[in-house]
Amino acid sequence: KKILEIILALGNYMNSSKRGAVYGFKLQSLDLLLDTKSTDRKQTLLHYISNVVKEKYQQVCLFYNELHYVEKAAAVSLENVLLDVKELQRGLDLTKREYTMHDHNTMLKEFIHNNEGKLKKLQDDAKIAQDAFDDAVKYFGENPKTTPPSVFFPVFVRFVKAYKQAEEENELRKKQEQALMEKLLEQEALLEQQDQKSPSHKTKRQQQELIAELRRRQIKDNRHVYEGKDGAIEDIITALKKNNITKFPNVHSRVRISSSTPMVEDTQS
Repeated sequence: KKILEIILALGNYMNSSKRGAVYGFKLQSLDLLLDTKSTDRKQTLLHYISNVVKEKYQQVCLFYNELHYVEKAAAVSLENVLLDVKELQRGLDLTKREYTMHDHNTMLKEFIHNNEGKLKKLQDDAKIAQDAFDDAVKYFGENPKTTPPSVFFPVFVRFVKAYKQAEEENELRKKQEQALMEKLLEQEALLEQQDQKSPSHKTKRQQQELIAELRRRQIKDNRHVYEGKDGAIEDIITALKKNNITKFPNVHSRVRISSSTPMVEDTQS
């Protein structure tokens, strides 16, 4: 839930000059986080979110550990399970009907006696699973009738996979930045040594230009999306909590993330 609050606040921050704050977004909009990219096209919005979470909300960093069963849930078709249970009930009903016509058949009697309770347990478990799924879908502001398990769970699977990949790429970028900084320091040290030996003006100018370029890259790569005026994203999250609008049940908005269009279109379920 916390990670969704951060994404919602970030979306409101990005579109703060275009329209008022929104109360939520459709879960499938999480897929769009990979489509919104930086001006140099090297990073997605998900990379920025990962950086924000790691540096400002470390308690949320491992949110995906709470979703470790989602991948297994996505691999199971609840619809097929429920159909199988119904088929078992039909089969047992046929067996009972057959037994009423041949009540002397001890095999049928024993089969019904041994399996009727098991089927009842399966039916109870199936109902619990269906009710739990419906509650989960409604909690996130979706409609269970239009959002089956085959659609609901894969959204989280894709999001977690993409988020972990963004984390790895951010870590790789950080190492590259560190290597760039080390190269910068080496160049500065080399320049100082050569300056003492009175190098040519052309060579010195080229080295200075190289160092300046390295510094520009370092500064550019170290900029963070959350460095808005007056900690805007954190302020938005706080405001959302105060107004109790970060709870997702029954309230959602359709997200249209774009650098040139409004992020959301409000809808009410």
